[in-house]
Amino acid sequence: MTELEQQQQQVRIDLAAMFRLTAHFGWDDTIWNHITARVPGSDHHFYMHHFGHHYSEVCASNLITVDEHGTVIEGPPDVNTAGFIIHSAVHLNHAESKFVFHAHPPSAIAATVFEEIPFLVQDSSMLYGKIAYHDWEGLSVDPDERFRIAERLQGNSCLVMRNHGFLTVGATAGECFMNMYYLIRMCEVALQINACDRPIVTGDPKIWEIASKQYEAFSPGTYEWPALLRVCDRLDPSYKQ
Repeated sequence: MTELEQQQQQVRIDLAAMFRLTAHFGWDDTIWNHITARVPGSDHHFYMHHFGHHYSEVCASNLITVDEHGTVIEGPPDVNTAGFIIHSAVHLNHAESKFVFHAHPPSAIAATVFEEIPFLVQDSSMLYGKIAYHDWEGLSVDPDERFRIAERLQGNSCLVMRNHGFLTVGATAGECFMNMYYLIRMCEVALQINACDRPIVTGDPKIWEIASKQYEAFSPGTYEWPALLRVCDRLDPSYKQ
């Protein structure tokens, strides 16, 4: 196996692990939503799951490869149209974002109706200044929406798709996954606090900026991803196959 083939296989394994962990955390939506990864050695090709597979069924070998036109160049020719539109928006325009994660987590999706999701607790400061918003345009089947998604995401690691769901990106699987983890946590907290109808303390914006800088020493995924892979290994190592 060449070095490039080894890189491609590792990306497949990491992507499959993201699917399995999404199911484990309860963020999946049966066969819907999507997680993708850029194919190493390619400009715009990316791996995605075969439409119709449950997240718990995804493994490295049954991922499909899609080109920039939405054509399957490896695997069964079943592509979730919305998945291609949303993910190609990133893979065609943001080369630094190797992994892209779109989800409708049931514990947090209600927060997509907020005009903005408030920063309220320490955990969320990791994402301070890194969340953008994209207005709902109906089902994501219009190729032109890709330009607007790409523009909104510019310079950010998270995109709240209003009235819809969440999108996170990362240079690595761990970074992308943990961005989603902290975004969901932030939204869950906002919903819980909103339901309490009590006065809240939001904190000084300067402190949020300081905390965001402090978190740069703990870049998302650096420490968590190896531990999460061990969780996958204990749950079901078949994701590597």
